[in-house]
Amino acid sequence: MRIVGYIENDACKVTVFHQGLRFMVKFEDGLYEQAFKFRESDKIKGLNDIQNLIDRPFIDEVMYRFSEMRQSTGKLLSRFIGDSAEYEDEEII
Repeated sequence: MRIVGYIENDACKVTVFHQGLRFMVKFEDGLYEQAFKFRESDKIKGLNDIQNLIDRPFIDEVMYRFSEMRQSTGKLLSRFIGDSAEYEDEEII
């Protein structure tokens, strides 16, 4: 798998990978990641096609899902630790 490029986005980091006959688009926001795979086809041949495919409504859905992921993690840690305020969403480098 190799990185073929990035999609400019202020909300999160978006990396496009290519492996065999598939593209993977990975969204990263702090500790959280989401990945989507697309088959190479007549309409999806390269980075430009992927950049055109990933539109604002799709990114908005991804960002909403990140919000849900943070809420789920907070609830989980609250049950485990007792006080979710102790947990900070730190970025690991």
